Amino acid sequence: MIRKKIDKAAVLRALQTIEEDDYDGFVLLVQAARNRNVVFNPDLPVWPMAQSMGIIVDCNRGGVPEFDEAMRDFVRDRNNVDGSDKRPFVKGRH
Repeated sequence: MIRKKIDKAAVLRALQTIEEDDYDGFVLLVQAARNRNVVFNPDLPVWPMAQSMGIIVDCNRGGVPEFDEAMRDFVRDRNNVDGSDKRPFVKGRH
């Protein structure tokens, strides 16, 4: 199976924008990438923002964000995004 390639620099910029604009939403986005079973309020402003930037596919009405697997793996990778609960921040490997 061929994995979809992602533009890592563009994704990091998008994540930084989300982090700066909606820090709490950024924390939820990272949690969503790391836990497939967690349910969120689907009306939070972070979901449309993340969808418009291509980070998630959709946050369905059940409140579970849908990620492309390559994007989920990228956000889950601690070398790319540090999403600890205390002070998450975006960092790049570039």
